[in-house]
Amino acid sequence: MTKRIIAIVSFWAVILPSFVFAQSDFNPQFIISDAETQNCNAWTRYDIQQFLQARGSFLAKYQCPNASGTIKSAADIIYEAAQTYQINPKFLLVTLQKEQSIVTDDSPTTKQLDWAAGYGICDSCSMNDPKLEKYRGFGKQVDNAAGIMRWYYDNKDTKSFIKKINTPTYIDNKEIIPLSWATAFLYTYTPHLHGNQNFWRIWQTWFGQVYPNGTILKSASSSDYYLLQDGKKRKFKNLTALITRSDPKLALTVTDAELSNYADGTEVAFPNYSILKTSNATYLLDYDVLRPFASDEVVRQLGYNPQEFIDVTENDLVGYVRGTTITTSTTAPTGVIYYITKLTEPYYYVKDGIAKPIRSQVVEANYKKLKIEKHTLAELEKLQIIWELEKFKDGTLLKMVDTGKYYVMEGGKKRPIADRETFNSLGYSTANAVVVNFNSLLTIEDGEPLYLNSSLVSAQDKYLGDSEMPVEDLFKSPLPAYLVAEYPTGRIVAGKNIDKTRSIAALVKILTAYEAVNQNFDLTKSTVYSDKKYSATNNSLNLKNGYKIQNTDLLTSILVESNNPGARMIAQNSGISTEKGFIAAINERIADWGADNTKIFDVSGLDKRNVSTPRDLLKIFVKSTKNDIIKNSLGKASFTLKITDSKGKTISQTVKNNNSLVNDKKLPYQILATKTGYTSEAGASLLMLIQNKTDKKQYVIITLGDTNYVKRFIEPDRITKMLISGKVKLTNAN
Repeated sequence: MTKRIIAIVSFWAVILPSFVFAQSDFNPQFIISDAETQNCNAWTRYDIQQFLQARGSFLAKYQCPNASGTIKSAADIIYEAAQTYQINPKFLLVTLQKEQSIVTDDSPTTKQLDWAAGYGICDSCSMNDPKLEKYRGFGKQVDNAAGIMRWYYDNKDTKSFIKKINTPTYIDNKEIIPLSWATAFLYTYTPHLHGNQNFWRIWQTWFGQVYPNGTILKSASSSDYYLLQDGKKRKFKNLTALITRSDPKLALTVTDAELSNYADGTEVAFPNYSILKTSNATYLLDYDVLRPFASDEVVRQLGYNPQEFIDVTENDLVGYVRGTTITTSTTAPTGVIYYITKLTEPYYYVKDGIAKPIRSQVVEANYKKLKIEKHTLAELEKLQIIWELEKFKDGTLLKMVDTGKYYVMEGGKKRPIADRETFNSLGYSTANAVVVNFNSLLTIEDGEPLYLNSSLVSAQDKYLGDSEMPVEDLFKSPLPAYLVAEYPTGRIVAGKNIDKTRSIAALVKILTAYEAVNQNFDLTKSTVYSDKKYSATNNSLNLKNGYKIQNTDLLTSILVESNNPGARMIAQNSGISTEKGFIAAINERIADWGADNTKIFDVSGLDKRNVSTPRDLLKIFVKSTKNDIIKNSLGKASFTLKITDSKGKTISQTVKNNNSLVNDKKLPYQILATKTGYTSEAGASLLMLIQNKTDKKQYVIITLGDTNYVKRFIEPDRITKMLISGKVKLTNAN
């Protein structure tokens, strides 16, 4: 037995399955349930108003005529439509956001408000059509959006054009078999995959369970505390019930609107380890398990004070699970920590005669109030030992000491917190984190990442092209695809084929550079070129075996001059050990960004399978240029780098931006950042962030698919000059 106990030292180093960074995927067959769609009592007027206020929404203070012409607040209009047509007000809020980004928009245009729910308009419709006038106005839009959903339900069996549950239909040339009527109706209302995927993403971001089970939540408007368990919120009846289960300082403060996303569970009515006495029996409350005492004599012998008993009725105990009976031979029914002085890992959690090894950090996090007793090895060996590490309890915040990455425990797994924005938005505090090392984390299996869809909830990334307002080809461009958007809001003001995927050539390098700077690519170091590891066509820097280049110059070169071997050098020398892993990380990141139609297969852009859409490229470009390193590199007209050859000789080399427009000083606009790309499959591609020299307004210009390489900058220049001249009226802009 002694050898088995000492062998626990090697047990700590067991490596569980490799990290899994999966996220819940969009299922086009099932977007939302009928029960959720028709839950008209999900929120009150107050809940809707609190939700709008919590997001700083323009709608929180907006008043306008309702469908009947009476002036009402936006919250009232949404609530009344929900009640009239028996549709969930959350459904209406998501529709407003999906169609016009109007919930998060600080200053929506009149056009956004007039066509708030996208009712009555289509890709080929003119909003100036007199026939559509009866649908114009926020109040009418909300009323019609709720009304059409109820009409779909009432007429689903008699109208052939309404898409049907369990019946194949084709959306964007893809077969969809809706698994709920609500899903079928969404495709009837918006017959595009992108719009409905956007609906799903917004719903999941706003109304899905965000916080892990085990989290303690506190209402921002009261002193109420809740435990999240099995996806439901359980209110603590009093502070004593809370402090016997958790430390109040670990609670995350949330709005009432956030709390309303969780169904109510049973109340946590009694302090943990209470002695509950009915007329027939006496119980120890072990969290949610009632453990009966074999007799009153057992209660007395175990030393419980009758004055501390809580008298209850059998009705008070409905819903509790009955556990094992406590007898005089039961060892430590409420648990105790054994400390074995002669062991390297000395702590064991003991309960009911069973001992489990436990790290000191888990003792502190899980059992801070438990008694720690010194025992001998011989005493430990008398117990039944289970060689399984006692884990951190659900809701525990962990921090890896080596990298500073944070995790939250749920279901015995550690869920990585995706980024600092998510950490801050959810209300976590660094002071509440348990600091652990890499080896300790390896013994804990990985769960799904905890993240927020920042393209929807970030104050700086509110729009990014997610609105479903029809986009007009205002510039009548002959190019296969283009897009014009305000910067930094990302509100699209004109475009053509903005959701059609195309090969994107070297525009991929923006993602390569962004991923590198977020994967610990050390810009203070250098990388040595090797044909065997990094070779690629277009070695424009003339790198040879043994040539050394500063990483900061390498990064700038792939963005300014688009050197292909440089992209591979960066990918293989980032914080990810393999180029394949680096590409996988890029694809995970753009999935989190909501760039659903973008897929990357190599880091340079040579692979024709690298595809995206103008809408996705807008998201990628706006997000990437928030990084100063990326933006500054993309803004250089030229720069000089130094390369050290294999003999130690320094070679200076000046490279110029591939966008010839950056050197034209006579342009009425300034190019702040730009990236070019070209392959025979993709044609010429261009991203530009420009600023009007007169009014200083900034825009993103995206052009794709130009087959005339020699004249590839003529059309982007024409579009930009028309834009800033005011000759084209931007109907979607302020």
